[in-house]
Amino acid sequence: MNTIGQIWNFIVTSNFFNFVVMVLILAWIVTKFDLINVLENIKINIQNTIKKAEEEKAAAEKELINAKKSVENLESEIKEKIDSAEKQAEKIAQNIALETEKKVTNIKNNIERAISAEEKTISARLSKKTALASSELAKQHIITLLEAHPELHEKYINQSIEELG
Repeated sequence: MNTIGQIWNFIVTSNFFNFVVMVLILAWIVTKFDLINVLENIKINIQNTIKKAEEEKAAAEKELINAKKSVENLESEIKEKIDSAEKQAEKIAQNIALETEKKVTNIKNNIERAISAEEKTISARLSKKTALASSELAKQHIITLLEAHPELHEKYINQSIEELG
């Protein structure tokens, strides 16, 4: 019995006994809590998560490609819009210049007409004043002539009577 006691003593004091007890406890926990199925479910969940992540990555890559394609022509579209805006601005500037030139021409024509009308008015006034002055000068000349030559007075009266009759 001594040998059995020594063996028992050796088993109890060695790590082997502790190892066997621990394996039995772990086996009981695994069967009790069905750890194999739990680990399998965790594994499936992880695989599903990985698949979802890969699908999302593929979708994101497609979105990135689409975004790159949409941005690809953005510079040329912006250049086209800028060119179009510049052309419109040039047309507007030309229209403004033409309208301004027309208005300036109209203003010049109006000024010329106003000057012409004023010249005519002044000319008419001067002609009237000149005619009055001329008439007055002629009258004075006739009076002076008649005073210097009284015989002409009678001659002019006779001529006037003949013209009337």
